[in-house]
Amino acid sequence: MPAQPVCKGCGQPISGNYLTAMGACWHPEHFVCAACGRPINGIQFQQYQGRPYHIECYNQTIAPRCAYCGRPLVNEYLIDHWGTRFCKEHEHQFPHCSYCGRLVPPQEQEAGRSSDEMRCAVCRGSAIESAEEARPIFKKLIQWVGGQGLRYHSLPLTLELCGREKLAYYLSERGQSHSLGATMSKTYSLDGRVVRSEVTGVAVLLGLPSTLFQGVTVHELGHVWLIVQEIQDLPSWAEEGFCELLSYRYYSELNTPEGRYRAASIERNSDPIYGEGFRRIRTRADAMGFPRFVEALQSTKRLP
Repeated sequence: MPAQPVCKGCGQPISGNYLTAMGACWHPEHFVCAACGRPINGIQFQQYQGRPYHIECYNQTIAPRCAYCGRPLVNEYLIDHWGTRFCKEHEHQFPHCSYCGRLVPPQEQEAGRSSDEMRCAVCRGSAIESAEEARPIFKKLIQWVGGQGLRYHSLPLTLELCGREKLAYYLSERGQSHSLGATMSKTYSLDGRVVRSEVTGVAVLLGLPSTLFQGVTVHELGHVWLIVQEIQDLPSWAEEGFCELLSYRYYSELNTPEGRYRAASIERNSDPIYGEGFRRIRTRADAMGFPRFVEALQSTKRLP
């Protein structure tokens, strides 16, 4: 004779009707929802951490919720870099933040901002919006860059926060069009040969989230150092790659979620000047050690 089934719920032998679920036998009245305690009479149920739930109870108490509409995420859904879970359809309904990639639902969108200036609530919350906010950070960044072996001979450095239009003007003077910061300098020539360059200021886009503002500023301070040291003949990929390496080292040292995101963005950058330049300079600097790399660059005025 087959063995008499035993109910997993009460541990007693079952003599009448029973059901099988989750690899065990149950009295019908003992196969109950872990949330509401009522029997699960239907065919469908949801299992979570080894316990059964009514579909509706699971959706209400256990299922993760969409960060943007609040609906239970019971089918396929997406998770962004920051661990935010959301419904698949929102990926194409809402714009992405220009700075961190998070979605920006309508209630968070700033009036008058174009799509290339879209900011999420997180980036907006840490944004550097005034010179008063920027000044003490700028001073600390100069000290950090000095600690990397890059010094400016007591050069009085100034920082300007500016809008996109003015930044675009500064960048056009450097022959660039897409950047979040610019280093302004004057070049003096004699008989067609550059004899001296001097820094007139650093400009960074107004309203950048704090961590990105810091990395962009460090990048520009790299350009300042190259000018001060009269290192003039580096190819574009080497100059931008060196400045990106500085930003990368800064982000990595922060070791915050934002810092790690920014560092990873530099690593993944496919741009032939900024991205490939960073990877080529990083390889050389890693082989020599960063302090020796900086010393060699300063003493020879050429790429080691």
